[in-house]
Amino acid sequence: MLSTIKHFFTMALPPFLYAAANEAPVYESVTNNTGKKIINKILLGTYVKIIEDAGDYYKVVTAGPDGFMAKVHLSDKMGLKIFYLDVGQGDGALIEIGPLKILIDAGPANNMHNYLTKWQYTYLINARQPVHIDYVFISHFDIDHYKGFIKLLSNPQFTFGTIFHPGILKFAATGNPYNSGLGNTVLSEGKKYLTKTFDNLLSSTEPAAFNRDITNFMEALLAARVQGRVGKVKRLKAGDKVVNQLIEGHLFKMELLAPFTEKISNRHCFRYFKEEGITINGHSLVIKISYGSRSFLFGGDLNSAAERYLMERYGVTNPFDVDVAKSCHHGSSDFTEDFMQLVNPYATVISSGDNESFSHPRADAIGCAGKYAKGKRPLVYSTELARSINLKSKEVLFGMINLRCNGTAIYMSQMKETNRPSDLWDSYGF
Repeated sequence: MLSTIKHFFTMALPPFLYAAANEAPVYESVTNNTGKKIINKILLGTYVKIIEDAGDYYKVVTAGPDGFMAKVHLSDKMGLKIFYLDVGQGDGALIEIGPLKILIDAGPANNMHNYLTKWQYTYLINARQPVHIDYVFISHFDIDHYKGFIKLLSNPQFTFGTIFHPGILKFAATGNPYNSGLGNTVLSEGKKYLTKTFDNLLSSTEPAAFNRDITNFMEALLAARVQGRVGKVKRLKAGDKVVNQLIEGHLFKMELLAPFTEKISNRHCFRYFKEEGITINGHSLVIKISYGSRSFLFGGDLNSAAERYLMERYGVTNPFDVDVAKSCHHGSSDFTEDFMQLVNPYATVISSGDNESFSHPRADAIGCAGKYAKGKRPLVYSTELARSINLKSKEVLFGMINLRCNGTAIYMSQMKETNRPSDLWDSYGF
């Protein structure tokens, strides 16, 4: 009888749970039903494998040293995770929520690929299981946002649901038949418009040559499609909703606030902003994410011309107010204070690298990110500042800004420059 009861409780153990508190403590041992000596702390939503029941505690395996965790610090709900990855001079973010894996940009090199294959999804890679990314968002086709996808698309262990983009590509300088590097432009009522737009890149029959990096991306995309590893490719515009579903008791939404097109001579055209670089940046995907009562903004490389245009389009309506914002254009000085006031976040994340010709983030962008923000002590994060150097090997240790949200509370954390798992995180909640 006793062996039957013991067997029942062993079988009743949950195979895994998630941390229900931020910086949830992991103890070395349990004595008299009390945890002894904190040896590790893990972030809200971190996966925890359950090994053994120990009264009010479970023996667990998790990120960092294993030990014992209080049952009150564990839950069957993971919540929302956003990883703002240090991809160098560029943007790259991984989002996990419920069953969904989402990428917004992938930087200019292999940092995103290396992180996903050598850290985040090694358990799938080592088991020779596919890593499926449900949604990929390419904010716009500048190499510091999309080039990192070439390596991912070329890796046979990755599969992709839908790849989204804003619809503007760059042509090769040699032999370009159009009157700009982005395609033909026209004048209408004193304003300049770009007439060339792309939708499903998988069926593009464009006769003109794209620039070298876009060509490499297209070749990788089409090869992945032939191998059956890409579902759909689609252009997004303001008003589109990609996700709108209940996950772990809270509504999760991803909606597009930009880009806009205008009807010119019965064609959907983009407003042309001064020159090609400002135009392609200014028509970045602007993605607003909501989970429960909290909200998050990804604005690509918006600039002051685009921000004024968007404020004109929305008028007195303000859809840009959020709790956390990814800083537009890596902390460039090309922004408007009016737009920053509309965004008004508690926290701003600046994604930048060591490209000295840009000198991102600029001092005025950092200052205004703090000035035009909610709360008495606004948070301004930098992937570049989160980076460190191993003083012995001189190896660059790329940084990460971690965001966790349970639908009501947000916690943002970055690693301290320490080897002590019991005191690893610098965290703030709001």
